[in-house]
Amino acid sequence: MAVLVTDAGMVPDDWHEGFLPLGGQGRALDLPSAALTRDQRAWLEQALPGLALIRLGLRHFGDTAALDLARALRGLGFRGRLRAHGAVLARSYTLLRRAGFDEVELDNDQARLQPPEHWHNETGWQPRPLAAMEP
Repeated sequence: MAVLVTDAGMVPDDWHEGFLPLGGQGRALDLPSAALTRDQRAWLEQALPGLALIRLGLRHFGDTAALDLARALRGLGFRGRLRAHGAVLARSYTLLRRAGFDEVELDNDQARLQPPEHWHNETGWQPRPLAAMEP
């Protein structure tokens, strides 16, 4: 069973309705990656009002396309649950939350290797000014 990371900590997955692939009819959609064709993106935009949950896979730890898609979905008015899964590191939790993700799905091995104390949303996080980053 999957474990979810939320701002409240690690909790068991409470979604039991299953996931459908892009183009399927249901309340939860499984997107293995943010790489969508123009037609797939158009279909997704039309389907948003009927979706309660979108699970978006991150292909690698630097998958900024997933962050961009999450932000775009929120910008299009998606108010359901947005879940990240795949190659997710605890250190990226703040970035995921700021992009619009509500939760992170971990398998048991990921949860064992990245325990609850590693996950937190740095609510006051701000990027350092460029001048402060120069040597």
